Amino acid sequence: MTLDMQPETVAAIRAELAAIGTGHSGLQRRQRRARVTASLVGVVAVAVSTSAAAVVVAGLPGTTTTTRTGAITTVTRTGPALVDLGRAPDGAGAVVVDIACISRTGAVQVATEDGTTAEAVHCGHGGTGRLHVTDGALPADGSSRFAVDASPGTTWRAVLQYATSVTSAWATNARGQTYGVENAHGHPDLVPITTDDGRTGWAPWDEVVDQSAPVVVTESDGVTVIGRSTAPDTSVPEVPFDRSYLDDLDTVATPTP
Repeated sequence: MTLDMQPETVAAIRAELAAIGTGHSGLQRRQRRARVTASLVGVVAVAVSTSAAAVVVAGLPGTTTTTRTGAITTVTRTGPALVDLGRAPDGAGAVVVDIACISRTGAVQVATEDGTTAEAVHCGHGGTGRLHVTDGALPADGSSRFAVDASPGTTWRAVLQYATSVTSAWATNARGQTYGVENAHGHPDLVPITTDDGRTGWAPWDEVVDQSAPVVVTESDGVTVIGRSTAPDTSVPEVPFDRSYLDDLDTVATPTP
């Protein structure tokens, strides 16, 4: 058993915390190596409220829809564990996971998408942490065991179920530009964004991610301008940070196969 969280996850979290309140923060980005729920790091909620005006609307091209299928597995465990979900139903492409912390210390983490990203929840600070994941990574080929990484001594309850996962194709405009939402396949040329007056339109992916300057927002044709999205004020109120958040992340352990 290793007592260290996945290195790329720790590095991404530390980098994000250091960048909060600066132009380098990547919280507005829809796709990154490690994803952290707002319940994990308290300051994240502040940063999200001032991030770029990127939007995700259900039903847009590139949207991934998951539908639960097969038997439901409910377990209560302490520390890292491998949960046997049984044989995956035909067409299963993800695992839906709902985790509730029973302990009030430590952290719990699960792998998502193809296993290169993760989502986690911090269990402390007076509240029972919860985590809902719709794109949990499928067990490895030939296995039915789903890994839940957790701090040793942290007790948690999980409800897990396989799900089918269908991602719609990106659309293409007359200029040959793809448009839609980011997903596990990457990003299209144009992604959704809101204008300063609240209208939803489209803009080049790299401009939305950077947004160091006002972004011109167009219709999906990439030509008809409907407004602008002004770069957000990157200054945020100073928020005390409790070191225990990262301490708990550092203690997350991976179950031994």
